Amino acid sequence: MECEIAVLIPCFNEEKTIKKVISDFLRTLNNYNFKIYVYDNASNDNSAKLIKNFKNTKIIYKYVQKRGKGNVIKQMFEEIQADYYILIDGDDTYPVEKSVEMIELIKTNKFNMVVGDRLSGNFQEKNERLFHSFGNKLVTKLVNLFFNANLNDIMSGYRIFDNKLKENLKIMTKGFEIETEISIFAIKNNFKIKEIPIKIKNRPEGSKSKLNTYIDGFRVLRTILYFKGLRNEKDI
Repeated sequence: MECEIAVLIPCFNEEKTIKKVISDFLRTLNNYNFKIYVYDNASNDNSAKLIKNFKNTKIIYKYVQKRGKGNVIKQMFEEIQADYYILIDGDDTYPVEKSVEMIELIKTNKFNMVVGDRLSGNFQEKNERLFHSFGNKLVTKLVNLFFNANLNDIMSGYRIFDNKLKENLKIMTKGFEIETEISIFAIKNNFKIKEIPIKIKNRPEGSKSKLNTYIDGFRVLRTILYFKGLRNEKDI
């Protein structure tokens, strides 16, 4: 039986890019059994209208009132069933065409997760925020140190994972620290991880990152310490 692939796209105010991301997946995954799930995190722009205008049965739109990327992905995990899940941002900075290589890697090599590694690609030259780039490298070094791992990009928003990993992960984080949580969970539970270098793209004019370097950076560091066991049992 042909495996089913779910493309998971959390979306918050991505009217400049969400249409292109969806169109790219419709074209790129044409030979696969797939559906695209776009969960709109209470956007206040035209994102919802653009998504609904597709009128395509492969595209499932859902409105999520509770803000936070982690909250959105947690709801996705609870409601969506497939064999493999592609998680990607709706900002058109990740190369959708790489998803075919990622799918074939996870299917044929029995990996549990394949991650698009920005830090081995062109992340440094494309990222205009110095502390954002520094923060990604710091988080990766800390996770590798604390959890005895050897990964290149802990916080990548572009990854594919199997149903085994998805079903065992009980998401606790609420915001942009979600990728760090997924990475740490996979490491601690000995899931097989593969990274492939990817080249990210510039955001189009008018599209802005929702990540706050300092506030979200603090939350990511707090998440690392929590899962290292340096915090009391408490919801993050």
